[in-house]
Amino acid sequence: MYGRNINFTLLAPSLWAVVQAIGSNVEEEKYKRMLFKTGDNNGFIIEVFENINIAGKKIETMKAMQGLSEQAMAKVSI
Repeated sequence: MYGRNINFTLLAPSLWAVVQAIGSNVEEEKYKRMLFKTGDNNGFIIEVFENINIAGKKIETMKAMQGLSEQAMAKVSI
C-alpha cells in the first residue's frame, strides 16, 4: 500500500468549489481519494494506492493542486 498527502491553504475561501472538483472523494478497487476541510480555507487530500506503480500513474490530483499553487491561488505541500 502506498499513500500521498496533499496539504493546502487557499488564498480565498471561494476557491473551495475548485478544490472540490479536483479532489472529490473517489473509491475504486486499487485507488481511494478523500478530501478533508480543516478550516475556511485549509484542508488536505489523502490518496491511497495499491502499489507505487499506480501512484506513479495517478498524478492528476497532484498536478491540479500544484497548478493552483503556480497560479498563486493556494499554498500546497505534497
